[in-house]
Amino acid sequence: MQQKKLLDLEMELAAARQEGFVSKHSSETNRTPKVVVIGILTGFGRRNKRDAIRQAWMGTGTSLKKMEDQKGVIVRFVIGRSSNRGDSLDRSIDNENKHTNDIFILENHVEAPEELPNKTKLFFAHAAESWDASFYAKVNDDVYVNVDALGHILASHLDKPRVYIGCMKSGEVFNVQGHKWFEPDWWKFGDGKTYFRHASGEMFVISQALARFISINRSILRSYAHDDVSVGSWFIGVDVQHIDEKKFCCSAWSTGSLCSGV
Repeated sequence: MQQKKLLDLEMELAAARQEGFVSKHSSETNRTPKVVVIGILTGFGRRNKRDAIRQAWMGTGTSLKKMEDQKGVIVRFVIGRSSNRGDSLDRSIDNENKHTNDIFILENHVEAPEELPNKTKLFFAHAAESWDASFYAKVNDDVYVNVDALGHILASHLDKPRVYIGCMKSGEVFNVQGHKWFEPDWWKFGDGKTYFRHASGEMFVISQALARFISINRSILRSYAHDDVSVGSWFIGVDVQHIDEKKFCCSAWSTGSLCSGV
């Protein structure tokens, strides 16, 4: 018991030392245990994508609240701020959130394509601090999720303390500047041709212990050019169980799949 208290204290102190990142929802911390917190990473000018997701599987208002209360599933869109703080882009998101109350705003994160790995890291860090859940999921805003199917899969992994679940892949490392998937640090990946094993970025899930690990160590976790590779790199050398779940392969919808890319 004393060891546990000391560990909890160390985690709180480590989190308190982190500077510069405060979520808009940090004062709305909900410690009622949930099954999963799903963060849908979105951006400016993508209101149509968000509305399509609200209509298709996320729900709004009472239906969203019902999913939280009855299924233990929290779903939020995740976005940062404009580089021109307080401009029309920021105001548009604030106005949208006043009506929907379903956007998790990373106040000190600046939206930019190259900052996606950092955004993913901050989502997991702040989600772990804001909600007590068994799992945390990252989803793109062009992916549709079968929440019930997701719940069934996660239930089968509740007994595993450190799991990383997704459509696992390795993939080619591109070292030619200007290529869509160019990796500036290509030379760090062994022969420079293949990435280590990691989950595809459309959708993946990590357990609470791993989300807390990211939260505590976010200032020293290295990010690469792509968020899926970056997340995979954080768990190298850590006692993590990789679960290759084909139902998370969203780009190829099939019977039994729980997600689809659109």
